[in-house]
Amino acid sequence: MLPVFSLFLAELRRDVRTWYAYRLQALSSLVLWLVAFPFMMATFDGVAGGYDAERQLASLIGFLVWELCAGVLSATTESVTIEARQGTLESVILAPVPPLLTFWLRLTAVFARQAIETLILGLALALLLGLFVTPGTAALLVALLTLLGVAGVGLALGGLALVYKSVDSVVAVVSLLAVLFTGALVPLNNLGVVFTLLKLLLPMTWGIDLLRQTLINGVGLSQLWESGALPGLGLQSAVFLGLGIVVFRWGLRRAQEQGSLGSY
Repeated sequence: MLPVFSLFLAELRRDVRTWYAYRLQALSSLVLWLVAFPFMMATFDGVAGGYDAERQLASLIGFLVWELCAGVLSATTESVTIEARQGTLESVILAPVPPLLTFWLRLTAVFARQAIETLILGLALALLLGLFVTPGTAALLVALLTLLGVAGVGLALGGLALVYKSVDSVVAVVSLLAVLFTGALVPLNNLGVVFTLLKLLLPMTWGIDLLRQTLINGVGLSQLWESGALPGLGLQSAVFLGLGIVVFRWGLRRAQEQGSLGSY
């Protein structure tokens, strides 16, 4: 078994055990959305005077992407903060495994567990609302690229947490902005230039839009490539991921210079 894969399995077991310790909180959140999301769809239908199945599906796609990405977005920050509070952050940094690899594997473990939770929630909501869709290769690729961009932002926030210890409010603000300005609940395509700017500046907006195109309109991989949307999303995700790595390394170096890894 490859050493990196062994480390990933160890981090996955660690994450699952933590989830199990707080399983009541996780299950209550699941129940909350099973009640709240259909209520939101009913409210939208009453306000908009006809929020049909296609619009509901668009909202469901955006919501599930946001739900999945929110966990990935805060994973590194939470990990750094918990280690700092427990006084074990310095031990993690001084371990023979490079810190960036350690936190990346933790991020991947969170994604794997969060993906299962989101899949279960999505299937339950689809059954409740009578919405059905089959994701293809294009949708899976778009989702993966979107998550890579979000992971980059998560690493950047983790780098800030290494220096400033607690950045929970920053993560909360970013998560709130992700709900309001990525079109997670309601598509923002009609905003014209504003939507274009949001699509380029925020890591989830473009991905959610392309997922809706593939899952609702049946746009294929070749069409996304020919239109330049897929290469554009790939470039955007690479930029966010690269910036995240740079900020994380800066935060680690700065915290080491300050000698603040062993204190909270």
